[in-house]
Amino acid sequence: MPEDNLREVFKSYIMIFSVAFIVYGLIYLFSGDFCFTALTPYNSYSRQAAAWLSGQLYLPENVPWLELANFEGRYYVVFPPFPSVILLPFVLIFGIDTPDNTIALIISLCSLGYAYKLGYKMLGNRYYAMFLSLFLILGTNYLHISLWGAVWYIAQNMAFLFTLMAFYYALSDNKNHSYIALFAMCAAMGCRTFNVLYLPIIFYLIYIRENESFSFFVKKVLLYGIPAFALGCFFLWLNYARFGSIFEFGYNYLPEFINDPHGMFYTGRMMFNLGRMLFGFNLLEFPMFYGFAFWVASPIVISFFICLFVLVYKSIIKKDILNGQKTDYKYMIAPIILLTTAHILLFSLYRTLGGHNFGSRYTVDTLPVFYLGFLFVLKRLNIGNNIYLNIAPMLFGLILNFYGTVQFLSYYYG
Repeated sequence: MPEDNLREVFKSYIMIFSVAFIVYGLIYLFSGDFCFTALTPYNSYSRQAAAWLSGQLYLPENVPWLELANFEGRYYVVFPPFPSVILLPFVLIFGIDTPDNTIALIISLCSLGYAYKLGYKMLGNRYYAMFLSLFLILGTNYLHISLWGAVWYIAQNMAFLFTLMAFYYALSDNKNHSYIALFAMCAAMGCRTFNVLYLPIIFYLIYIRENESFSFFVKKVLLYGIPAFALGCFFLWLNYARFGSIFEFGYNYLPEFINDPHGMFYTGRMMFNLGRMLFGFNLLEFPMFYGFAFWVASPIVISFFICLFVLVYKSIIKKDILNGQKTDYKYMIAPIILLTTAHILLFSLYRTLGGHNFGSRYTVDTLPVFYLGFLFVLKRLNIGNNIYLNIAPMLFGLILNFYGTVQFLSYYYG
């Protein structure tokens, strides 16, 4: 890489990380005793990792303030287990008092880095990539979940990062990056199970990159998927070893679902939950349960659909050729909309929508996918500096989520 290009790369990262540190620093400043060195008592993953290191798959005792499954008199962490894998070396050093908030901060910075890399890969403009990556990380509801190391948040944080990584490595020019893309996607699924919905996107991107026959692609994917398959087998074995079924994560043994006649998923909740996720506008309610409209909490979704409308208008009504751009990725937009919609519908079956949170915490899982779709649309539109019209929704999202995050963290650390 030429020296001037290398200098530009470092300058880009310095700029986006500087902005992030300013925002994060202000959150730490106004959130009571919350900071990146503060410990969290909601450390289920550290406790599980410590149990593994002692040769057990269950915790030594019940911890009343954590969500644990009681199965045959033993207490298990039921959340998807990959975060405990990440925390194993930290548990060896710190015991169960792992620096989860510090780890969450590092993950958020890595997410910013990969959002930038993905934006630059798609658009070829460093300034656009810097702006859009900051929009995704600081101007959406991701900001709310990005710094707290509590069990629910750190899993989402990791899944967010691994999904971005999977997209980037599926789009890079190096075919061997397919190993990383599939492994990262499996890791994301090991943090948030429903991220499995986005595996077809990875397959399709790899298929485009291979540029070979379908039968050749299948053979290559079977090879590329070996590390991911091994990790998936670990997840399934862990389910079987704990609960006697590879498909049982243990949620059915949580007290909240044992005591609910409808269980974990129930279609009767759908309309109420969709109403909150789509049409809830009580933005400043506190403390807040069930959240509010996800597209208000994450206005990058609005930007995506507006740009998509412009793209459809130009390509159908005005019959523009769109600068003669290659359209290998034109088939990605409809699947992205369908899969994110399916994801939100699945969330609507849940009992709590994440309990006490700000915005629409569950739907943060969809944001890397909306971001990818946004990049595909912008690549085809080629709108130039008009991209900065998104400054207004970005600032709205930043201010809204900054306020909610400070209120939320002050509640727990005030």
